[in-house]
Amino acid sequence: MDVVRVFFEHFLGRGLLLNYYRFLIKSIPGLFIIVLGVILKSKLFLVVLAGIIIVAILAFLVTRDGMDLNDTVEISAPGDTNNSFFGVEAIVSSQQLATEAGFEILSSGGTAADAAVATAAVLSVVEPWFSSVLGGGTWALYYNTLSGQVFSLDGVGPIGSLATVADYQNRAGTPGIHQANVPGSWDAWMLWLENYGRLHLGQILAPAIRLAEEGYPVSQNMSGWLISLSERILSRPDTTAIYAPGGRLLRTGEMVYQRDMAETFKALAAAYSSRKESGRSAALQAARDYYYRGPLAEAIVDFSNQFNGYLTLNDFNDFEAQIVSPISINYNEEITVFENPPNSQGIVMLLALNILKGFDFTGLEPNDPDVVHRQVEAIKLAFTDKYYYIGDPQRVEIPIEQLLSDEYAQSQRERIEADQARQWPITSGLGENSGADHTTTFHIIDREGNAAAVTTSLGAEFLVIGNTGIHINNRMRMVSLEEGDPNQLTPGYKIRHTSNPYMALRNGRLYILGGNTGVDTQPQGQLQQFMSVVEFGLSAQEAVDKPRFVSTAFPAGSYPHGVGNTLQMENGFSSETVQELNLRGHNVVVGSGIFGSANMLVIVGDTQEVQIGAESRDDSYGRLVRLTD
Repeated sequence: MDVVRVFFEHFLGRGLLLNYYRFLIKSIPGLFIIVLGVILKSKLFLVVLAGIIIVAILAFLVTRDGMDLNDTVEISAPGDTNNSFFGVEAIVSSQQLATEAGFEILSSGGTAADAAVATAAVLSVVEPWFSSVLGGGTWALYYNTLSGQVFSLDGVGPIGSLATVADYQNRAGTPGIHQANVPGSWDAWMLWLENYGRLHLGQILAPAIRLAEEGYPVSQNMSGWLISLSERILSRPDTTAIYAPGGRLLRTGEMVYQRDMAETFKALAAAYSSRKESGRSAALQAARDYYYRGPLAEAIVDFSNQFNGYLTLNDFNDFEAQIVSPISINYNEEITVFENPPNSQGIVMLLALNILKGFDFTGLEPNDPDVVHRQVEAIKLAFTDKYYYIGDPQRVEIPIEQLLSDEYAQSQRERIEADQARQWPITSGLGENSGADHTTTFHIIDREGNAAAVTTSLGAEFLVIGNTGIHINNRMRMVSLEEGDPNQLTPGYKIRHTSNPYMALRNGRLYILGGNTGVDTQPQGQLQQFMSVVEFGLSAQEAVDKPRFVSTAFPAGSYPHGVGNTLQMENGFSSETVQELNLRGHNVVVGSGIFGSANMLVIVGDTQEVQIGAESRDDSYGRLVRLTD
């Protein structure tokens, strides 16, 4: 029957069938009377009746995978160039197990949103030092193929109510629960599923539960993090029980189990199932309530109270994730680039691209000194504006429209000198406002052309909350303690968040999904991969493989917010390029720096050919399935 379902989704469109099914179910009496009154004596009666029944059955087949009659599906307008059948499914993430979990969900009829939650849940199990759907924060972008619109998911929680500048200042450089803000990811993912998902929560979480219970081998990457954070791990009994059973850290190839996390996932799925008969929205709300107004919030707050954290039950009870409007620029007449709005630092990439779009790169290569110099100088100016203006928009006024205007970009472009690098301190073009690699990025395209670009973060902490299996974040290290700083520590408000995946449309159609981890590296690496594809014609994999550079000529995003005034460059740049950049005053450091992990998907032209760029520096894995083959 799956073949039949896919065939009719292709030609009729899933949204059309779903809305027809709703209409049929809700209007059968009136519809039957009309049809009967008009054609009762006609030989067409049986044909029409048979057609109604057949389409109803097909609509049921299309909607049976978890969707109910309360779900919202938009129908493409006549002449819309978007396709309801994309013909390709693609996922790239930092772990093969996570990518395969996402494909398991796609093959079951799930959307890119469903697959994103499954992927993120598995990453919580197999890459728990970087991200967690239970203890971290998430920014994501979603492209809805039916409406042709991009939406932004804000899954970042606020600073705890008990935090004070005086107390945190004494402990800013030490690890612990006082480094955690309210975890926003779980509420965000449930909101995401409510708006864009299709499958039931238990089915989505099944791959993560299976891996958590059955175990998986410790990767070389995980082993390295266990060793580097061994002192913290061995001082925490709940963490030790997972990663150092018997008092010895697990080694590469040995099995690690996340059984408590599996039980927490099961409890959340059970909460969903308990309200499933009331509709999918009610069921998802039950899963949110079990976390934020139930035993999980209580467990986290109890742990916080025991170890002098800042979190309260009211902090959890009052929190709700949001779907917000993304910010964007027109890079040229064809390409529009989307980013997450503040409190995300996504605006940094857009500010830099807006400057760079006015330069002519014809005849240049991506690693030429002039290319690197222009990009680095644009990045410095963009980070300067981040420093002076970006924070929680509920607390500080951010002149986004002015910052992203073409006029401002032109004035910033004119500040870049061809042969001289800027050093901090740098002033903002608007005047001063007086007012480490701990993330995971992945990208998904489903068969209908919906797409998800996700960067989710925990912050390498390995702090487990009792028997919940929840690994809690340490995002407080991103906060400022300076009076008047737009990112100043303020209880109940959000910290400026480094996560910022991006998405680009070309002529209104999906073009690029990308991300690069690494705190301040994120917008810098993403800018480089975008420019490599758009300006220099590199493939997705070539863009990811290309050596990266990272400027430190501005206050760092994490404590103690120092300024390096260096240009960190990976090995792979020519000695001539390095020498020329040094002559321009860049203070180049080769082979040392946080260059992050990058992944991207690129849709080539109108062919629906999808290129995968999977990070070759780590365990990233991309997979593509052509459904029309």
